[in-house]
Amino acid sequence: MAHPRAHLDLAALADAFAPDGLHGSSANALAAALGVAKPTLYAHGTSKEALFLRAVEAEVERVVGALHAAERASVGRSARDRAALAALGLLDHAAARPAGARLLARTAHHATSGVAPDVAAALQRVPDRIAAGLRRDLAADGLDPTPAAFIARALHGAVQALGEPRPGERRSARVALAGLVAVLVPAPPRPEPVGWPAA
Repeated sequence: MAHPRAHLDLAALADAFAPDGLHGSSANALAAALGVAKPTLYAHGTSKEALFLRAVEAEVERVVGALHAAERASVGRSARDRAALAALGLLDHAAARPAGARLLARTAHHATSGVAPDVAAALQRVPDRIAAGLRRDLAADGLDPTPAAFIARALHGAVQALGEPRPGERRSARVALAGLVAVLVPAPPRPEPVGWPAA
């Protein structure tokens, strides 16, 4: 009877890949970071590339989960308000999982491996999810949803830049930063003032 494989901690795997990415991380270093033998590591993936893809996909799932929670918490609000909560979810992820955020923002990006297209597709899920929500919310606000993909890329890029604090940097609270980023989203039109009835 085959023994079940030991659980592989995908968060720890993402953290291990985060500093140097796929090409800069050795299998020995990964196994040591996870506290397993190299054969045990490869029982969970046929190659280092396959393990890297699993780590990226798992981290993307965490981010998509944060975006989903933000959507559920902001039903009925304006596109700008919903974008602020989405940005806050991304900033909260970066604060809770700085290595995972670094992996997605920096070290996952590469073009020279057998899994590079799949990694790129996984990374694209985040701005695509933001764009889908913006299209819906801008239309609900009576605004043109056409620039949603552009705004989503700008919002996502801004959050990635803000999500990585620099040493000695004085920062606003994440809620304030999220509100600042959400200014990229047009505010809903103001209702026309109700005039006095004609005599």
